Amino acid sequence: MDELDRQLGKCVRCGACKSICPTYLETMNETLGARGRVAMLGALQNNILEPTPALAEKIFSCMLCGACRGKCPTGIDIPEMIYRGRSTLVDFYGRSKMLKRVLKKSSMKMDNLFSVLRKCQRLMYGTLFRAGKVGYVPEISSEPFHRSVQVYKNSKKIGRVAIYGGCSVNYFYPRLGHALVRILLSKGYEVVVFKGELCCGAPIRSMGLEQEAVSLARKNIEHFNKVRAEAVISMCPTCTHVFRDQYPLMTGDSVENIKDVNEFFLENGIAEGLEISPARMTFHDPCHLGYGLGIKSEPRAILGQVRGIELHEMRHPENCCGFAGLFSLQYREMSDRIAERKMQDIAGTAAETVVTSCPGCIMQLEGLAASSGSEVKVRHIVEILDEAMHPEG
Repeated sequence: MDELDRQLGKCVRCGACKSICPTYLETMNETLGARGRVAMLGALQNNILEPTPALAEKIFSCMLCGACRGKCPTGIDIPEMIYRGRSTLVDFYGRSKMLKRVLKKSSMKMDNLFSVLRKCQRLMYGTLFRAGKVGYVPEISSEPFHRSVQVYKNSKKIGRVAIYGGCSVNYFYPRLGHALVRILLSKGYEVVVFKGELCCGAPIRSMGLEQEAVSLARKNIEHFNKVRAEAVISMCPTCTHVFRDQYPLMTGDSVENIKDVNEFFLENGIAEGLEISPARMTFHDPCHLGYGLGIKSEPRAILGQVRGIELHEMRHPENCCGFAGLFSLQYREMSDRIAERKMQDIAGTAAETVVTSCPGCIMQLEGLAASSGSEVKVRHIVEILDEAMHPEG
């Protein structure tokens, strides 16, 4: 019995996973819930079900948020089973055929891909967005973060850290990378921005392209394990989750010393003694930060160390914002409905700023705030600390 058989065979159909599955709660459709997907994958594995486009649609509609994994009393790693199922069903999945081809061909050449996408964005995006054909996408940067200076020296050097930017920071939010560099330099760290980094593989693996994702994983492991650094810091919990939890399953190896930025900040007292102008804030828990990495109290502790922040918890701060990577492109209507409920929870706090720790969540919440006319600011926790350290900047 292989690992897939063993995992799927553990399901006792209790339904605990349904109580927290966003797509099930949105549709109340058993086949669009975690339990239903596990049952269908088990039937596929035992040749009771044939691989079909309809089955592929059910398996690819999962948000991969990971909420179900912590609810399963028998310990099934349901998201991992979904990834395995997608690799089996990839040729039967009818949506986004062009996207699959593009990702397959460009997985090692993200600079080239985003350069082309930037040109397309400048030519066509405004018209398509106004016509309602595409959702909100921030401007793609002409200068990705990882093209900046490779090593930032520090005369007060107390340690050496590397930054993994990931696609969202590199191409959409390079300002987050530069903010983190400023914070680390201010605290006495030498900083390495490693130009050899590639996509973590999450979008590619989510499309069922397992071998391409494994190739990316091996390249990133090779690159980052050559860097002599106390920590490799990521500002994207999805990237950290993939490095820490999925790479070992995919390759048997991982990136040494990978840390989510919240972990690093709290362990090293980065926020201690900081102060900002009084502000009312709330915190949104990214799925892969809370469900994936188990990091929930750390960002709140960090914000609590900054004088001037008045933190107000929203209802259901752990609920998904609806982004879920490529899910928001392929299942836009469901994504928007989930996001609208999140924005209602944020509005209920009367906060001026919603802080999060995921560039993808920022993208989703920024877009909905703009379309709904909300004046709430959406910011990464790195930006809050950078502002506190460098108020003049």
